[in-house]
Formats: sequence, C-alpha cells, structure tokens
Amino acid sequence: MVKDFVFYLPIKIVFGAGKLNTAGEEAASLGKRAFVVTGKRSAEKSGLLKKLTDMLEQNGISWVHFNGVEPNPTTGTIDKAAQLARKENCDFVIGLGGGSVLDSAKAVALSAKSGLPIWRHAASWVNNYIKPNEALPIMAIETLAGTSSDSDNIAVITNDKTGEKPGFASELLFPKVAIVDPEVMVSVPSRMTAITGFDILCHTMEGYVTKASNPIASILNLRAIEVIVNYLPAAVKDGNNMDARSYLAFANILAGFSLTHSRATLLHAMEHPLSGHFNVTHAEGLAALMPKWLEFSWDGNKTAFKEIGLKFGLGSEENTKDNLISAIKSFLSEIGLNVSLSKFGVKPENFMELAEDALHYMAGGVANNPVVATREDIIRLFKESL
Repeated sequence: MVKDFVFYLPIKIVFGAGKLNTAGEEAASLGKRAFVVTGKRSAEKSGLLKKLTDMLEQNGISWVHFNGVEPNPTTGTIDKAAQLARKENCDFVIGLGGGSVLDSAKAVALSAKSGLPIWRHAASWVNNYIKPNEALPIMAIETLAGTSSDSDNIAVITNDKTGEKPGFASELLFPKVAIVDPEVMVSVPSRMTAITGFDILCHTMEGYVTKASNPIASILNLRAIEVIVNYLPAAVKDGNNMDARSYLAFANILAGFSLTHSRATLLHAMEHPLSGHFNVTHAEGLAALMPKWLEFSWDGNKTAFKEIGLKFGLGSEENTKDNLISAIKSFLSEIGLNVSLSKFGVKPENFMELAEDALHYMAGGVANNPVVATREDIIRLFKESL
C-alpha cells in the first residue's frame, strides 16, 4: 500500500537562465516597498544588487537594503534587520543570495510583522514561545544551489548567546515567489559549489531514508540524488558549465520539496550543534559526519540505502553498506570535501554538549533517523568522526 501523505507547496517557482530579469515584475505583485536582504559584499560586487534594485525602481517599487547577513545567521542580526524593516515601513522582503540570506529574509519577514524577537518564534521549547500567525510576503532569489531555502518552509538561525541552531518551520515561511536563475550561479567559486551541492545531497538522502518519508518527495529525492552524483563534480571542475549549473539548481529545488515534506535525520541533528558552537560551514560538518552516520543508519532502511547505492553506480552484487560508504568517500574526495571533525577544533570534551543539543532542539531529526540513536550512540559517532 501507498502510505498516507500530504503534499503542499504554495510557491511560484520561476526557473531558467535569464529569469532574474523577471524580478521587478514579480515583485510588483507583492508590495510597494521592498526590504532587500543580502550578504555583506557579494551581491554588490557581482552587480546583482544593482540589477535587482534597478528593476524594482522601474516597476515603481522603493527599497531598503540590509547587508549584514553572515554565514550561520544569528538572532541578533535577524532582530536588527527586522527592526529596520518595521522602521522603514517595508511591506515585503526580498532575499538575494544563498541559504543564509534566504533563511534570514524569511525570519525577518516573521519578526518584522510581529515586532517580536525572532527567538520567540523559532524556539518552540521555550516558555515564551509564540507561534507566528502573520509574515510579510517573501521573494527568494537564489544565487547558490544549496540549502533549498527557495523552495521550502524552513529557516535556520543561531542563537548568538547560547549557540543553539534550530531549524524551524511554518507555512508563513514559504516564499510567494522564488526565482532560480542558473546564470547568476556561474561565478560561484569551486569550493562553495561543492559545499552547497553536497548539502543538497544530504537533504535528499536523508529525506529518502527517513522514517518521515513522503511518497511524492521520495520520487523527487531519488532524481535529485542522481543529478548531484552526475553533475556536481562537473560544476566544481568548471563553474561555466551551464548544463551542470542548471541541473544543480533544479536538484536544489527538489531538495526543498523533500525538506518540507520529509524532514532531515540524525545527520542534520548532529551537525546543527556543531556549526552552532564552532561556526563550521554547514556542509563541511555534514561531510565529516556522513560516513559514520550512514554506517550507523544502514540497517534501519537497507532497501532505501540500496536505491541510493544504485545512483552511485553500484551494481546489485556490489551494492553493500561498505561499498556505498566507499563510494561516498570517493565522491567527497572528488569534490574536495573529505574532511574530519578534528579540522574544526572539535575535542572529546565537546561531545557531551553537542549530543545534548542534538537531543534537545534537534530531537525531531534524531527520531526520524532509520535507527534511533541514544546519547551514547551520538557521542560515539562524534568520536569516530574526529
């Protein structure tokens, strides 16, 4: 039997080379005064910010720019941006950038509307949590192929006082419009291409093997895995390969569908505390944890892992746990991400705190894993990933 499911995705996705040119027209349907969120320099240096704001003005839209978003964006940054958006009477938010920027734009849209600090909406386990009921409309303009924030209802932020880094979901976090233009991704450096592309692979692998899998998302996950395996190395090698760039951007959208409907597993549950406390680049943390996560999780969903093995080119006779781990390690080496936790300054005395955080605010990912991990299991996996 097909398992029961719900599939809901209220996003207008505008995909294709040159589609950035539609941003002004699309924005005109959302409001009259845009709050444009970017990283600190790249959107200005690349000329994308100027191109966007020119189009906004041509469509009668005024704008305010906030360029304070850092990797692993913090609550302080979000609150500062939201206060500015309210002060300037902005009526919609545009995120122009990669995952950190788009997550920030989503969070700003919530906090600017409610007037409350974002942590009140993000941390569902705190006593003063308030479920958001309104948000400013959001436009997402993706400049990287990674994190899938353009096509999901999730944002990830880091509490700059505690180091907690939860992902939180709301229907209000769906962008009204997402523009995905592979042409703007051509200038993304090789290493960033590898990092963002590997994040897509993790999202879709986890979404395929999770206990919370969704039948429609599973079909899309397998396609995304196949695309990443076949095209990520080519894009890392040659950023001007438009065929590879286009396919990666497409896989990134599919991964967003997965995150919305299937959720992540223990792999992400362990990595979030890691980057929360050590400011590790998210996908590098995932890469360091992936082999031991796969080894631990295999027996919980062998059938699904074997389907993934086929996408890595493993024939039926050789499609085993050890061979899939070897194939993934080879893939990581090919894209320059064969790393261990020791690179990030993680020490054994950190394992307990990291495990406690995973079990606390990333408990859903722990529960969704094919094999549910205990505190001792998580500590051991951190140790074996050093």
